[in-house]
Amino acid sequence: MNLTGQWHFFEQFEAGFDMGYAILKQNGEQITGTLVYREYIYEEGSFLIAIRVEGEVIEDRLMLRGQSYEIIEAPFAIEYCLDDRIAELTNPHKIEGHSVDDQNLEGRFVLRRVNAYQA
Repeated sequence: MNLTGQWHFFEQFEAGFDMGYAILKQNGEQITGTLVYREYIYEEGSFLIAIRVEGEVIEDRLMLRGQSYEIIEAPFAIEYCLDDRIAELTNPHKIEGHSVDDQNLEGRFVLRRVNAYQA
């Protein structure tokens, strides 16, 4: 399964949720890309962020690691911790997995291939 393309992104975690998209490029087992999303923190507000990711596909497992980020828009100061994301690849149009950041905060995420809706 080739993961190159645009994906809708949604993630739920204890303090809020993220909504946006991912652009991924797969070259063999290597994955690079960018996640762009708005993070909504309950009772605090939201901010817009872009995260450069790198990773690999090993058998039917995707592993992505945040490499760097840029805060695009924020009404308050942001101290962002990059995530590691791990998912099982069982559906060519949907990726589900979990994330954990440097503070051991965990989340559940879903990526849905954009062109899957155009079939």
